Amino acid sequence: MSDRTARRIAVPAALALTLGLALTACADGAGDGGAPAEETATSSGEDTAADDTATDDATDTTSPSGPMAPEHRTAAGLLAIATAEKKAGGTAYAIDDPDRDNTWEVDVATGTISVEVEVSADGTEVVRTQEDDLDADDRRALPDATVSITQAVERTVAKSGGALEDAELDEDDGRYHWSVTVLVDGAETDYRVGTQDGKVVQERGDD
Repeated sequence: MSDRTARRIAVPAALALTLGLALTACADGAGDGGAPAEETATSSGEDTAADDTATDDATDTTSPSGPMAPEHRTAAGLLAIATAEKKAGGTAYAIDDPDRDNTWEVDVATGTISVEVEVSADGTEVVRTQEDDLDADDRRALPDATVSITQAVERTVAKSGGALEDAELDEDDGRYHWSVTVLVDGAETDYRVGTQDGKVVQERGDD
């Protein structure tokens, strides 16, 4: 065998040995790194689950269907009045708090028609509307009211420190006033507000 032939055989043999060692090292490296990679993925999954739980808790706390702080409840009610008036194109004369269907019910007078507008709990979206005839007494009283239902609610809340429950145009001995109910320390308290002078007076309970 010549020296050139010996060199040709020796070089591929050395190359094969080098590749074999490299492949073995790669396999060992993959084996060493596989467990940490799996642990990292597991840790990441646990962290994500914890984050999702925290997010769900926060959502439940701030959900419109959950408890509202007094100032938020009143603000949402006043916004619901404005939303309903814009939708119906008239003057609101009654509002009822969110109940089982979680919507404010706002009655809006438009000419001889009363439009009941259901508004989302946060006061921003109209859920449904329904038309009916406007009561003759309400039709006569509303044009004479210089104090709006919004102003009546604002004045009552400012005086009582409570949160809006409901409000409506009411009549007593032929004289009209706004009847506003607020929650004060969890208890319902009724007030009447003059439609002309805006005077706020707490209703007396039955003795």
